[in-house]
Amino acid sequence: MLKAQKRATGSFYTCLSIADYIVRWAITDEDTKVLEPSFGDGSFLYSAITRFNELGRFDPQIYGVELQEEPFYNFVNTNDTVECSLTDFMDYRPNCGVDAVIGNPPYVSLRNLSTQDRNKAISLMSKYGIDMPPSSSLWMPFIVHATEMLNDNGRLGFVLPYEITYVRYAFKLWNYLKRNYGKLSIYRVYTDFFPEVDIEPIVFLAENKGGCTDSVEYKTFQDITDLFCGKTIVNSSIPIADISSLNKPFERELISPNVKEIISSLREEGQLTSLLGECKFKIGYVCGNKSYFHPTQDTVKKYKIKAENLIPCLINSKDINNQSNMGLDTINAISESRLFYPTKMGKGEKAYISYGEAKQVHLAYKCKIRNPWYITPNIETPDIILTVFGDVPKMIANTGGYIIANSLLCGIINNTKETSSKELVCRWYNSLTLLLIEMYIHSLGGGTLVFIPGEMDKMEIVSDYPKAKINDVFERLNECMISKGVSDTYLLGDELVLKQIYNLSNADVQEIRNSLDILRSWRRPDLRR
Repeated sequence: MLKAQKRATGSFYTCLSIADYIVRWAITDEDTKVLEPSFGDGSFLYSAITRFNELGRFDPQIYGVELQEEPFYNFVNTNDTVECSLTDFMDYRPNCGVDAVIGNPPYVSLRNLSTQDRNKAISLMSKYGIDMPPSSSLWMPFIVHATEMLNDNGRLGFVLPYEITYVRYAFKLWNYLKRNYGKLSIYRVYTDFFPEVDIEPIVFLAENKGGCTDSVEYKTFQDITDLFCGKTIVNSSIPIADISSLNKPFERELISPNVKEIISSLREEGQLTSLLGECKFKIGYVCGNKSYFHPTQDTVKKYKIKAENLIPCLINSKDINNQSNMGLDTINAISESRLFYPTKMGKGEKAYISYGEAKQVHLAYKCKIRNPWYITPNIETPDIILTVFGDVPKMIANTGGYIIANSLLCGIINNTKETSSKELVCRWYNSLTLLLIEMYIHSLGGGTLVFIPGEMDKMEIVSDYPKAKINDVFERLNECMISKGVSDTYLLGDELVLKQIYNLSNADVQEIRNSLDILRSWRRPDLRR
């Protein structure tokens, strides 16, 4: 199967060793009835046949389902042990209950399915009492549909994306799972065993169908050998209620006990607080057509657009990162970008609007739903600007008064708080912030962090900051940003903020950095491969 087709159908095949592990866990005796709902290249089916042969059973009851014709016939043409069905698993109904479901369901968003297939999955989940949004992924209905086929005390073992531990659409799934299984387990393996996909795979095990539980067994392993040997790095229990709290409990368990205690102590002493209480983050403005709404200097001259109809703006992170003289504020920013915002209409502005209509800019979705189409809504001048992508985001004070586009986050400071933009920046730059980012902010495929308003609402930052220290610390951090860059500025913040203001020891700061390295290494597949 071509790589593009694999991505479109979510068909990425499982390494045999992981299939063997799940199969040996799931098949407990020779009479186990087994179902594989998307067998692909047959890894799980071959492992199941081998497992039954070891148990002395040469005519096992194994059922396999596959939607794609090529892998289906590749398997059935060489094997007659398994009762195979060429069909969509959403349409599959076995003649009897099964004792074990094993496999690697498709990793594909419902949005990428046809309307018919998407509605089929949503309708099926609705019949099982679960409201599943279109943003969900196909592995979710696979879990539920498979569960409904299990006999009492049955087992389900899947390879799933790690996102099951944190995506919002899975919260209702976790409530379903806690009502239907007596034990749930998530196993993570540091050495990537699924290199074809950008997302991290985990082993998901559910047993004792018909029981119930309030927690998830969580284990991590260095490699597959340690998985088979049971040699864990982390072995803990996570309350299911914590999963829907957006506090990333699976990350929390990876950090050292001493760092957990440091964070807890800072909270109790009022020196660590939610950022939302002081600064609300939101995306910048959405204009609908960046090239049109940010005319070049030549275009401005051609149409004689008045200066009062052009608002100075920063469009993306390049406007921030590529300016060597701009440190931690925008007072020295040099930006030629201007947002076309015609409030005082003249001949030039009318001509430029007509030009936009000739180019059908007004028919773009964001433009055609507003009146007039050429006025960009929700224009605010933020107090704080934050870059959206990367391990070391750049936060700056917007002392230059720029507006920003939606490729950046804008922070509006709560007027009821006595917090300045410079103070917030001083409190931001340190390794504890980077660690908390790992604990609150999720990543895209490939492990790239992306900052969104909803998760920034949960973000914590050091607090109870002495006002007398603001100007001196800000200037020193600012000089470091200009001369050495963002990573060194975070390190300098460890000295100026964590050690000198919050009295953390060298050993404490080093442990924070170590825990940060651990979380980063788990998040980034390039470090795990």
